[in-house]
Amino acid sequence: MAAIKSIIQLSPPSQAFVDNRTTTLGSWVLAGFMDSILMGVVLCQAANFFKSGRSQEGLGRHYRWLVVVVLFLSILKTSQAIAIIWVQNVRDFANPDVARLLVAKAWWQVSSPLLTGLIGIIVQSFFALRFYLLARNIFLMFPIVATMLLGFAAICLQMNSILIGDAQAKVMWLLVHLVCAFVADLFNTLGTCYALRSRNSSGMASTASLIKRLLRLVFESAIPPTVVAAVDLIMSQTLGQKHLLWHLLLNFALAKLYVISLLYTLNSINEYRQNAISGERVTTSGSRGQIRSGTKRNDVELGHVRSKPDQVFIQTQVITHVSPSQGSVEVRQYTTANRRLRLILLSQDRTDDVKWTSDWAK
Repeated sequence: MAAIKSIIQLSPPSQAFVDNRTTTLGSWVLAGFMDSILMGVVLCQAANFFKSGRSQEGLGRHYRWLVVVVLFLSILKTSQAIAIIWVQNVRDFANPDVARLLVAKAWWQVSSPLLTGLIGIIVQSFFALRFYLLARNIFLMFPIVATMLLGFAAICLQMNSILIGDAQAKVMWLLVHLVCAFVADLFNTLGTCYALRSRNSSGMASTASLIKRLLRLVFESAIPPTVVAAVDLIMSQTLGQKHLLWHLLLNFALAKLYVISLLYTLNSINEYRQNAISGERVTTSGSRGQIRSGTKRNDVELGHVRSKPDQVFIQTQVITHVSPSQGSVEVRQYTTANRRLRLILLSQDRTDDVKWTSDWAK
């Protein structure tokens, strides 16, 4: 019995879509794999955050809702990646005439970079706020806020360019968005580092050690998304129209790296706060020790000391001397007035740490 062969006639665009399936389909598949792997990291970081104690004072009471929002957007982003791969490679497996048009017509697929931009501006706003808490200069925030808003507006216009079929405008607005994302990350990182370094004016060893720890935290949380945004920018401008979809591999990862950066920072703040509450500190040699107080936490006591550095106290000492040989009793009373200099000097090291890190660990 002769074998029956099936020949499917494809239009030239669909045939090109199938022939270039490594780019047209493979880039989405690998991007989805990358997104799913990083989603596991996000879930672990979020679990650590909810297990740790959270401050209910200042901005700390809002952190839980911030984590809930970015966690929801991360799950939505992963669900979107899975849906795209399923439709392209399973539902429309034998219908490339439909599958090839999804990248320019389906709103849930076109909006993939927009969701990354939304996650990015939320996380960038968090770090910009922390920079403001350290710098306390509203004028330094204007370029950062303007850059973030311009970047988000650019990604919205890029989505519109895709829907109307303007390929040139799509690439241009993608360029503007990635440049703004990179610049905003760079401004936040450098500004925070400068604000931390400017606080190192006391000359105390433990203050310098704490600054180094916080600077390391800033770089550890900022470098991954900043580097990926820069590489994504380079790829989007050098790959060309034929291989442009490969930038999605970094674009999907960028959304998760922003969330991981945020959660890593919040978990580090919680760890610092718990160490401060338990009286644990890091000495200049890197070893840990306990600071004990007879009545209250040291940072609370030292806060009162620092608030009244010029307070004068009176100390009265009575000495009674009995001389049996002479049959006399001599009473001497000493009254001294001194500033609380010794107490302040002894506690200066810890007080400075509490003073300028209070804004960072709110």
